[in-house]
Amino acid sequence: MSKKTFSKLLSEKFQISRKKAEEIIKNKKALLNNKTESRPYIVIQSTDIISLNQPIEKKINIILFHKPKGCITSRSDEKNRTIIYDYLPKKLNHYHYIGRLDYNSEGLLLLTDSTVYKRKLESPKSNIKRVYVVNVIGSFNNLKLKSLNQKIYAAKIYKNPHVSLTFSNKNKHTLRFELTEGKNREIRNICEIFNLKVERLKRISFGQYKVKSIPLGKYKEMIIHENN
Repeated sequence: MSKKTFSKLLSEKFQISRKKAEEIIKNKKALLNNKTESRPYIVIQSTDIISLNQPIEKKINIILFHKPKGCITSRSDEKNRTIIYDYLPKKLNHYHYIGRLDYNSEGLLLLTDSTVYKRKLESPKSNIKRVYVVNVIGSFNNLKLKSLNQKIYAAKIYKNPHVSLTFSNKNKHTLRFELTEGKNREIRNICEIFNLKVERLKRISFGQYKVKSIPLGKYKEMIIHENN
C-alpha cells in the first residue's frame, strides 16, 4: 500500500494546492478516518478515509475571449501565425484554453487558471452544450436537414447533436449546431458530407457562458466559486 502525507492526499483528493490542504488541516477542518486531524505531515495509508467537516470554496478565474478568425488556439505556432495569447495581456499567459476553435473559426473561447475546471468542461461526461452559428453555401432544405440529423445520430460519432435551419435564401443558409462534446473540425466535416461550403463558423455559447456582449478580439474576466 502506498503512503503519503495527509496534506498530499487531501490535496490530490480535492484538487487543491498543497498549501491550501495544509491550511485546512491545521485549522481542524479535515477528518482522517472520521476524526479531526490537525497534523498535515503525518504519513498515512492511501486506504485511509479522508473527508472534510465543511465544504471547501474554490475561486476559479475565467476568461471569455471573443476569438477572431485568423488566429491559432495555441501557445505557439511554427508558422509564426497570430495566436490567441497575442490578444491577451501577459498576466493571462498562464491561463489554459478550454477546448479549441480552429484557425478559420471565431466566437467564444474560454480560458481558465484551473486545470481541474478545464478538464471538467472538456469532458464529454459533463454534457455541456456548445452552440454554433454556421453560414453555408450549397443546395439545402428541410428534407436534407432531417437527413443530416438522422445521419449524425445513426453514426454515433457525436454525442447528443442537433442541427436546425434558421435562415435560407436560394443557396445561402444559416445553420445552428448544438453539440455536447468538442471534436476536431466536427462541424466542417458534417457540412462536407452534404456538400456545403462553410463561409463562417462562430461559437456563440459554451454552457452558461455567452459571447454576445464581448467585442471581437476582446475578452471579459469572471470569477466563479465552487464548493467541494
